[in-house]
Amino acid sequence: MMRLKSLLALLLLGATMSLVPRAHAQTLKVVLAGSSAMWQSMALAAYNSGHCVSGATAPCFHYTSGSNFNLVDGRPTVKGGSTAVDPGAVWIVWDSAATRNVWAYIKVDSGVGDRCFFAQPHCTINVSTFPAPGNAISTTLWGDSSSDSTPPSAVSSLFVTGTVSVNAAATDIRPEDALFATCRANSALGGGSDGLAGLGYGVNVSGVCPGFGASLADLEGTDIRSGYPASTSTAHILAFSLSGTDPFTGTAIPAYTTVSVGAAPIIFITQRTGALKTVTNASDSVLQQVFSGANCNASAFGKAAAPIQVYLREPVSGTMNTTEYTVFRYRNFSGKSQETGVAATNPLATACAGGGGKRFRAIGTGEEVKSVLNSGANNGTDGIGYTFFSYGNVSTIAANTSYGYITLDGVDGIFHKYGTRIDPGQPAIAGALPSAATLPAACAGNFPCAESKIWSGNLSFPNLRNGSYRAWSTLRVVSTGTALANLRLLVTGSQTFVVNTVPDYVPALRVGAADPGLALLRSHYTQEGVAPVNVSATGDFGGDAGGCILTTTGVVATSDTTTKLAQAAPFNSCVSVP
Repeated sequence: MMRLKSLLALLLLGATMSLVPRAHAQTLKVVLAGSSAMWQSMALAAYNSGHCVSGATAPCFHYTSGSNFNLVDGRPTVKGGSTAVDPGAVWIVWDSAATRNVWAYIKVDSGVGDRCFFAQPHCTINVSTFPAPGNAISTTLWGDSSSDSTPPSAVSSLFVTGTVSVNAAATDIRPEDALFATCRANSALGGGSDGLAGLGYGVNVSGVCPGFGASLADLEGTDIRSGYPASTSTAHILAFSLSGTDPFTGTAIPAYTTVSVGAAPIIFITQRTGALKTVTNASDSVLQQVFSGANCNASAFGKAAAPIQVYLREPVSGTMNTTEYTVFRYRNFSGKSQETGVAATNPLATACAGGGGKRFRAIGTGEEVKSVLNSGANNGTDGIGYTFFSYGNVSTIAANTSYGYITLDGVDGIFHKYGTRIDPGQPAIAGALPSAATLPAACAGNFPCAESKIWSGNLSFPNLRNGSYRAWSTLRVVSTGTALANLRLLVTGSQTFVVNTVPDYVPALRVGAADPGLALLRSHYTQEGVAPVNVSATGDFGGDAGGCILTTTGVVATSDTTTKLAQAAPFNSCVSVP
């Protein structure tokens, strides 16, 4: 009987999805879900100062949400479970064609975006009542000083009825790394040299990714809850696959293409009103002490003893995994995972093993930054966390001397030299985050502005580009078919905007004569317990979170099929892996 009910649920789910094109005449060109790092620049690329991305009918119009939309994964219902819903801010761009062309992007997390794209059927986006325009992107950035508009009913009704299906993922980590992160979380605690190959939010053997035919208990781990006061945010642990068939529905998964967009640095951010006020740098080993809970105290940084608070991201997050494998849990286990001692504590809001402080779980970039912002108010002392740098991500703690960032092993992740003002857009106060208050005169009052006006030497993030700053990842988009062709146009436009308007990342490829692009890649390797080897001479495959930094010559490469080196210690010490 249960099998019959599951089959009926699958048929109904598929039938609902098949009605989408017939129910609404609008053309959904690209519907992205995922990373906050590309959210803003992709919107600017779609709108293109009102002229629209190539192939659309000008003028275009834009909308950003002032409240969250819902990203809905209905696959668990096939197994008798409940629909999984992830909230996120949305932008929508539409053109003036008789049958409107529509582009949209819901800002969640990389792991969620990957799951929702590979899910068969894909996740959908909905909202019960369409919110008023939120103007979440500054009017100065759109290129024509325009404000948000309310979409016409033919467009807004798509979202109210929930017929907008995700057709692309925006991700801070490769899909292979996102899959491994999900399998790691959705496993019993244990395995690996450090006992953390499985994190305890599921029942599977560590490293085993459940496939079609598995039970709901195997496919759906325990929701990871936020430790932020009164937060109801959760991270859903749901199985997905990159090939073969969907583990919930058995539907075939189409071939896909991963496109490199650019590279962004992870920075460690702090409240600096008390115990952490004079902290400017940390080594990997110090950060491992602090984030593993061994010593949640300013004494770990060589300062006067005083408890501090530590804020971790959820383990399916792209931000978390980039930081985990470039700073904490090296591939040869010579480091120490930030999940040490957590033992699936849920929510994580727990005293550290030493130092007198606590560790807390934050769900999403916004909550991570907010945790640092309100560390003193919520928990009584200064706190430390981490985030991918983008001007939008750090806006709430920029232009405020009570907050800042620190260097990693003495290397600045944003500017040339910490505390020495080489770059025109660098704040005078060491470690202060850039804001409109620190804008160079050459920007003519627009914040942010072209990379050539913010950085000396004209190029953004100089220490990421030269390989000396190690905590970074390549940003990607993932899609297939017609949506992929449309998406490539947005990528090209986004790369132009990060050079000329909002330098949130280093473009992966050359942008005219202004920027040579990224001349680095991270070595690909196979994650523990996942077979077969995820590298191929025929394409760009395999995980690279924590892969060693390799330089390229001439044309920027996007694949490493031979070296398979992972980071083993600070300063790009490497170890060979399978």
